[in-house]
Amino acid sequence: MRLERLAYDKMKISLSYEDLEQRGISTDKAWSDVPVIDELFQEMITEASEELNFEPEGPVVVEVFSIPSQGLVIIVTKTEDVFDDAELPFMQWEAFETKTHDAKLFKFNEFEDVIQLCKTLYTQNIQGGKLFHYRQTYYLAFGDKELPAAREKTIYAICCEFGEPANLSVHKLNDYGKIIVPSQAIKRITTYFS
Repeated sequence: MRLERLAYDKMKISLSYEDLEQRGISTDKAWSDVPVIDELFQEMITEASEELNFEPEGPVVVEVFSIPSQGLVIIVTKTEDVFDDAELPFMQWEAFETKTHDAKLFKFNEFEDVIQLCKTLYTQNIQGGKLFHYRQTYYLAFGDKELPAAREKTIYAICCEFGEPANLSVHKLNDYGKIIVPSQAIKRITTYFS
């Protein structure tokens, strides 16, 4: 299990399939055994409290993404608002789509994370993208037609495993950032660093 603090009110938990099996959770019955899942979640929050000083007091928003080749990515966000559970997934994805306009943009602190993401996406037949560098941070942008709409949520989850969504616009990066790879970034980086 890997814990990472994304912001003062947000953390990411990465669980491999081995982590799940060690905790007695098989992938075929993972979400049907509610007490086991609840215990696992409480254990993760306790560990995060100790390691990251992340103590959720009150309601939290939990986003769970299943990545076929790697396991689960769980994003936990502290919130003051109370939502109807049925509305959460729609609201989260709607927020992602409206924030990013015509491109999907992710930021990375380390170039190694970009390389690992590119290798993972390349196995999913994703080859496009444009890589920028701006203020000691790497940004990977995907145009509207570069990601298959049917797999957009899965690809989003994979990208969140290695980086996080960026709030900048591609236009700002074009104007002020340095273009590292102008097109086919996934394919080129994977080929170069394999």
